[in-house]
Amino acid sequence: MQLTITNAHRFLQLLERMRHQRAGPALERLGALGLTHSHMRLLRMLAPDHKLAMKEIADRLQLTPPSVTALTRRLVATGLIERRHHVDDSRVVLLSLTDAGRDLHQQLYHEQLQAMANLLAGLSDEEQQLFLDLLDRAVTFASGGSPDRKCPQSRYLAET
Repeated sequence: MQLTITNAHRFLQLLERMRHQRAGPALERLGALGLTHSHMRLLRMLAPDHKLAMKEIADRLQLTPPSVTALTRRLVATGLIERRHHVDDSRVVLLSLTDAGRDLHQQLYHEQLQAMANLLAGLSDEEQQLFLDLLDRAVTFASGGSPDRKCPQSRYLAET
């Protein structure tokens, strides 16, 4: 158990080091607009052309409807999303990305993709696969998955 705590501490330190790497222009723009990671999650949820009801967004983000209203207010004010009433039920408010929201989401996605590619570039193809398999297993277990789930066999494991 002590080794797990030590490794957890190291993992937190590594995540913190990653967080302090230079942000790309889209992420800096997000911050300049006063937007947070939660706003980014909502942009991702609506991309590229989804129209979602406030209730569905609240359920997916595990937030209360008033919290989603506050979250969306800033995105509407910055012109990144728009609110429309459902055609068949005017009580239902649907949210979707504007062109500016779609553009920002695309920029954010490409910056994140490049950052992850840079992270993986220091590993061989086999090491990348092993790293991702192990991370998948850890995330699955932490999300309530079975601890007996085995990591898919990787060529790297067979070679070592």
